[in-house]
Amino acid sequence: MKYCVIGLGIFGKHLCSHLASLGAEVLAIDPREENVAAVKDIVDASVELDFSDPVPFAQFPIREMDAVVIAIGDNFEASMMLTLRMQELGAKKIICRVLSPMHERLLKLLKVDRLVVPEEFAARGLAHSMMISGVIDGYDLGDGHVIIEAKVPAGLAGKTLEQVALTFRKYSILLVTVKRRISHPLLSRVLPMDEMTLDDEDDRATLGVPKLDVEFKSDDILVLFGAEKNLPRFLDAVAALNNTGAEA
Repeated sequence: MKYCVIGLGIFGKHLCSHLASLGAEVLAIDPREENVAAVKDIVDASVELDFSDPVPFAQFPIREMDAVVIAIGDNFEASMMLTLRMQELGAKKIICRVLSPMHERLLKLLKVDRLVVPEEFAARGLAHSMMISGVIDGYDLGDGHVIIEAKVPAGLAGKTLEQVALTFRKYSILLVTVKRRISHPLLSRVLPMDEMTLDDEDDRATLGVPKLDVEFKSDDILVLFGAEKNLPRFLDAVAALNNTGAEA
C-alpha cells in the first residue's frame, strides 16, 4: 500500500509513523524543514515543498497512491487548493483533515472521500474517560457505538471469559482484545520472575482475539465494543460479580 501525507504537524507525523509501522510505503510532504526531518527516518520519502504553489506536486506519482491524506492543520487556502490539485492529478482517494465547518461543507461539495476531525475524536475520547468510571480512552464509531479501553473491574479479576460470557451477552458487549502488562525482555534475563515487571503503562502486549479460557488479571486493560448506553451498565455489572461469576 502506498500513501502520500501532505502536512506534517502532530497529526500528520503520527499518521506517517502508524502507516509506516503497518508496512505501508509513505511519501511525506511539508514546507517546514524541521517537520520533514522529523519523519525522514520512518517514511520511504520525505520532501520539503511550499504549499503555496500546487504545480510542483505533478512530479509525484499521485495516481499510484492508494490514498492522499491532506493533513494540513493551519492553512484553509492551502488545504482547499491542494484538494483540487490532487483531484486534477488523478488521486484514487483523498482524505482531508477538516479545519472548520465551512471547510467541511466545501470539501463535501468536492466529494472528498473521507473527512477527519482529529480534535473531535480526541474530545470524544476524553469525554468517555471522564464520564464512565474505569475508562481510559474511547473511540466514537458513530450510530451510538463506541470502542473503549477500560481497566479490569474488580469483579472480573481472576475469572475467565467463559465464566462471564453471559454477562457480556446480556449487555451486547464484545471483548475485542486484552492489553496485558509484559515483562521487559532484557530484565527477564537478569532478574527473578517476580521482579521483572515494569510499571510503565506502555509495556503491554495485545493478546489478539481473546479465547474463552483467557483469565483476566487485575491490571489488564480491556478493549470493548458496544452501544454507548450499554457500556456503563456493563462495567457496573461486572464490577459487582461474585466469586461464581454471577451478578451480586
